[in-house]
Parts: sequence; C-alpha cells; structure tokens
Amino acid sequence: MKKIIQKPENWQDFESLCKKLWGEIWGIPMKIKKNGRTGQLQAGVDIYGVPNGEIDYWGIQCKGKDEYTDAKLTRREINEEIIKAKSFKPKLKVLIFASSMNKDSSIEEYVREKDIESTRSGGFEILLYCWEDIADLIDENRDTYNYYVNNQQYKSRFDFKILLNNFQEEFTIKPKCVRTIKKYRLSDYGNEMALFRPRTLGLGSWNDNLNPANISLITQGKINEAICSFEIIMINEGSVVIEDWRVTLEITGEYIEFFDQLGTGPMGMINLMALKYKRTYVEDGKISYTPKDNEPLIQKDNRYFEAHIIPKFKEYIIPIQWKILARDYNTSGKIYIKVEPEYEDKIIYEYINSVDELKEDEVISVEAKKNYKDNN
Repeated sequence: MKKIIQKPENWQDFESLCKKLWGEIWGIPMKIKKNGRTGQLQAGVDIYGVPNGEIDYWGIQCKGKDEYTDAKLTRREINEEIIKAKSFKPKLKVLIFASSMNKDSSIEEYVREKDIESTRSGGFEILLYCWEDIADLIDENRDTYNYYVNNQQYKSRFDFKILLNNFQEEFTIKPKCVRTIKKYRLSDYGNEMALFRPRTLGLGSWNDNLNPANISLITQGKINEAICSFEIIMINEGSVVIEDWRVTLEITGEYIEFFDQLGTGPMGMINLMALKYKRTYVEDGKISYTPKDNEPLIQKDNRYFEAHIIPKFKEYIIPIQWKILARDYNTSGKIYIKVEPEYEDKIIYEYINSVDELKEDEVISVEAKKNYKDNN
C-alpha cells in the first residue's frame, strides 16, 4: 500500500513545499526564488527560476485550495493569472499552476485548452498540477520527500502515537526468576559424615515446597511469575478522525514468549469472556489490533489493550516496532520495554578436598519462578 502524503495545513506551507519540490525537479535548489513578499504585486508568479538546461524563466502560481479556502480553482482565476503572468519580466517560457485541490477533469481540460491557445499565439506553455500530481512528484524526489515526510517539516492534520503504561515510550518490567548458583566449599578432612551433609540451600527441592501455604496456590492454577504484562495505548493526537485503521506491533528484541491473553500462553485455561471481546491476534512475534466493527478513532481519543511477555532473564531493552495503516494515513514508530529481573537465588554447594580445587561461584541456570513443573 502506497503511503498517502497529506496536504500542508496552510497556503504558506504549500508555497514553501512547491519551492522545495520544483527546486529539486529543476536541479536549481539554490537558485529558485519566491517572487517578492506577501502583499506585493507578483505578476501572476509566486515562484520562479531557470531550470537546469534552460535559458528562459519558468514560473509557478501556487493555489492553495480545498483545505484552506473551501474552494476550487476556477476558470476565471486561471484567466486572471494568465493575464498577470504575461507581464512578468523577463518573459516566461512555462507557467505552472500548482494547486492543493484534488484533481478535477473539467479544470484540467480547460488548462489544456488554454495551453494550446497560448503556445499557438507565441506565448508560454501552461501546465496544471493538482494535489495527487504533486504527491506523486514528492514521492519521486527524495530530498523533498525527506524534507516533507520523513523529517515531518510540516504540520499534519494526522498525528498518531503508541505509548506504554502511564503514556510513556519506555516501560520497565521485572520478571521473577530463580537463579541457581554453585558455591565451592572445602570438606572436613577426616570427617566422613561431611560426605552426607545437605548440598543445596535456598529454595530447596520441589517436594520441599509442598507445604500447606503453597498447596492452595497450586490447586488454584499455574502461576508463572516471570510473565510480565504491559499496556499498549493507541492515541489519535491529530485534528481529524482516523478511519479504516489497524495497528501491528513487532518485537525486534529477544524474548522467550509473547502473547496477548493470559491463558493462551503457559497460564492454563482460556478466559472465554475475554476471548469474546478480543481485538488482537499474535503470530511470529507480531501482534495486530483491529477495532471492533471497524470503529473509527476520533480526535484525542485512544484505545488500549494488554499484552504479556516472558523476556530473557537478564538486564536489557526490548524494542517494539509499531505501524498504523489507515484509509488516509500511515505512520510508524518505536516503543521500548526495559527488563530488570528480580532474582531469587538457589544455592548448591560443591564440596572439594583441596584448596587447589576451589573455584569462583558459578551461575548454573536462570529459570522462571513457577509454582509448577513443566511437563517433559
């Protein structure tokens, strides 16, 4: 789907855009000029220059329409501007009407007729570029595209953001995990009972944890304390309604598992009521959101849903790339999940018989903290 380029909000920005665009097309970015200043007579020409390879001046008459004046370019205006442009000095070779109005076949036909009439009588060529034509030219000319679209050096009527909890671009999660550490200790020489001393401390074995306090927790359901939840908040910050829209998010960093509903991952039974109102779908590290009944997102409103992740058990940052596709608007951005694990240490003692065998403590494994064992 081709990205739809939005119109500038006012005619001044439209005029500046035209100067930038035709400066690139003509190959004279430093020599193209605006004609005079606001309020001065301009002889039907707002922008002028001698394109690269030409010897005569070309002129542009910028007509901001639709969004700015709720009007369209008329035949009368065309006639008036043509008459004015005849007084521009030096004489023009080409006069371009650049209009922000949408294409209109009747006006395009009239400009073609005026072009033939002018050139056959020894006058300048007359061309018309409506907004769709201009948008195509912006897409084809990289410097202007970067200036206008990528760098957002214009005020768009559309503005959309995705944020995390508390409307922030970064959110910290704290997965709970069990870190098994091996410590080396000297055994008691001559004490045979040392060979039979307990060799693990800390959390103990699974059976050791089956005390009355934990039994009720186990019977209530499986608990994986490494699962972290976060909110995805989608906000329309623009001045117009966003219609026919959907959002996709892709986790571009490391993770163990990513899902959109507790119960669809390692949490046991699915919440059927939540499933009924579910608007998200997860596949291959991507989550997509589609509004109910294709409901539009009005100005200053937002939608949100909860997502869940089991990250790697280390300190790092997970980038999430997001993108919105809508009827008249596409954009993208990034949010970030910061991972700060909370460790619960399980100590294993390794008894050795000489000082030479002593080693530094070793982290043997780091696993999710659970009240159940995975089935093998």
